[in-house]
Amino acid sequence: MNTSAQMETSACDKELHFKARGKLLLTGEYLVLHGARALALPLNKGQRMKVAYPAQSKGFLQWAALLPEGTWFTAEYDDQLQVRSSSEAAAAVRLQDLLQEAVAQGGPEVLERLKGARVTTQLEFDPRWGWGSSSTLLSLLGQWLHIDPHPLLRSTFGGSGYDLACAQNQQALFYQSRGEHPPEITLVDFAPPFIDQLYLLWLEKKQTSATEVKAFLQKGGDYREAIEEVNALGLAMLQAQNVGDFGRLLQQHEQLLAKILGRPTVQERLFSDFGGQIKSLGAWGGDFVLVLSAQSQDDLRTYFSTKGFHTLLPLQSVLV
Repeated sequence: MNTSAQMETSACDKELHFKARGKLLLTGEYLVLHGARALALPLNKGQRMKVAYPAQSKGFLQWAALLPEGTWFTAEYDDQLQVRSSSEAAAAVRLQDLLQEAVAQGGPEVLERLKGARVTTQLEFDPRWGWGSSSTLLSLLGQWLHIDPHPLLRSTFGGSGYDLACAQNQQALFYQSRGEHPPEITLVDFAPPFIDQLYLLWLEKKQTSATEVKAFLQKGGDYREAIEEVNALGLAMLQAQNVGDFGRLLQQHEQLLAKILGRPTVQERLFSDFGGQIKSLGAWGGDFVLVLSAQSQDDLRTYFSTKGFHTLLPLQSVLV
């Protein structure tokens, strides 16, 4: 497993430090669940974890989860991983379920690593942005507890696992799920010459990926032709050197998914008068979308602000 742990020891305690990166799904949304080869982008912001083992331990396990603006919740657990106390009951129980599943999969060695730990997690982005607060946590647990996070994902949140691949890598990648077998991950260089014309726009609504995943998988259907087309579109996007070609590929991808999902594209629904191209990233209906435009950043901010959207980021500013 690819880990980034660093250990510091002293006479009284030791500390472990871990890092997991956030993610964006450029191609293959939904169809990645059925084995499409998706193009995904790791981000320079993610989540960090510090695990301290004080010489004078207080309780079995202490946890503090921090957001960019401050503490999200704190919790203490006993040796059965039952919540002893917490500042946010629902969050503490969700973490309890995750830790208990990790022990079920990893055995006594996992429980031993939890014993006496004082854990602090630091999310580096707004959790409403959908950049992988859950997947980065799973990756961090995998690194710390020496377990494969993919089975843990399948038994908890669900999903293809592309976000776990982003969490553990530092460059763009093609990701292909293979069910119970290890996924196929191919690292690639994503550096279009027109990257300064690509932006991320937050739709100011958090999309619940687990709900979208469950709903799509329940639909069923034969997606073999669509998967082949998405695979070809992803490769073509990676290789595109012309902004016009890239824009047409974005449009083709959106139209294909719109037909499969039976929904209008985000551009048709919200930005029908926009002169550039807009593509959904990940689950449709929330989180961020990709914007391709030759307009200045100031002009784009003005346009999107009039539509009620105020968070616009240059894509290259968030990539690793």
